[in-house]
Amino acid sequence: MKKVIVDCDAGYDDAAALVLLIAAHKQKQLEIKAVSCVNGNTKLDHVVRNVFRTLEACNALDIPVYKGAHSALIAVETSKKAEEVRYHGHDGFGDVFTDDPDISKLQPDHAVVAIHKIITENPNEISLVCLGPLTNIALAIKMYPEILDIIKDFYIMGGNSTAVGNASSQAEFNFYADCESVHIVLGSNIKPLWLLPWETCIKSTITHHWRDNILGKQSTKAVELINKVEGGIYSKKMKKEFYRPCDAFVAAIVLNPDLVTKKTDYHADIELRGTRTRGQVVLDHLQDNEPNVHMIEEIDFRKYEKMMFSAFTFSF
Repeated sequence: MKKVIVDCDAGYDDAAALVLLIAAHKQKQLEIKAVSCVNGNTKLDHVVRNVFRTLEACNALDIPVYKGAHSALIAVETSKKAEEVRYHGHDGFGDVFTDDPDISKLQPDHAVVAIHKIITENPNEISLVCLGPLTNIALAIKMYPEILDIIKDFYIMGGNSTAVGNASSQAEFNFYADCESVHIVLGSNIKPLWLLPWETCIKSTITHHWRDNILGKQSTKAVELINKVEGGIYSKKMKKEFYRPCDAFVAAIVLNPDLVTKKTDYHADIELRGTRTRGQVVLDHLQDNEPNVHMIEEIDFRKYEKMMFSAFTFSF
């Protein structure tokens, strides 16, 4: 049974990812050892609240939650710009809630300390599922470099493969929000790393009709939560042609690697100094360096649909 730590910045797609993973956790298909929170889609305190809202909707408040980094490693212009991008509303959940969730079970340890402790206690068993900026992960590597020898693998939603961006013309949000952390993780890692880039996510063929009128009509707390959150988000912006909860895609791949129908191994790094390209993933097409990522290029969105429907209609 897989054991995972989920590191997230708790926008709506993080919540969808958590629902998929918690449903599997409840069915003993994998074990969520912890959820760690990082600044990204919204401020850290909002991330914590959103995680607890999601756990409550899934009757999973027994999963430990840890508070992590409240900002990027270096507060340069791009990280500040990223903080101004509020795809999911000011609070990450569409600004639809007026109450405060119960966060009394928030663990006292910092997320980075918890990540080290859990990996050390479960050598070669922990998969890190990274759904936000990589600040917590980079800090853990710098503070406890020995974890790289005993972590199992990484699953990361972030970056790009053909220089298509969303936070900037050339950079994807999670990587743009803390470029230095990405450089540390990619440059240090020696274990399998599955990278789901932005370009793969925007290939989604899942329609909003399916999301709204099939999944969205189900009567569960998880569906009610995501309906409310996405309702708030889309009341302020136009829906894209297709539904693409990026973080949930990588969570589904953790659960079922067969979702990946095409992947290519590359050596990847990130541009740190480009005046127009900071945050862009740089791939070694000449293959002068050993590959350090499995770049996920295509996934089976029909299989994903079935997995999302099953998770959101699961009796938690």
